[in-house]
Amino acid sequence: MFTDFTAQSIAQHEEHELVRTLERRRLAAERAVNQHGGERLALIAHLARESRKAGATVAGHLHLAG
Repeated sequence: MFTDFTAQSIAQHEEHELVRTLERRRLAAERAVNQHGGERLALIAHLARESRKAGATVAGHLHLAG
């Protein structure tokens, strides 16, 4: 039998999992910033370069396949 208690318990469990996921992501982002000298802009620039490099690689493969 599905009760209000069951629904509340499920919601609390899902919220707890979401909080854990967000905390893991926050810590990973904090470590990444620290690896780039503590500068968020340096990390953003690094990620942008990596994204452009990956995009160029994919575009190159698509061009060769076409």
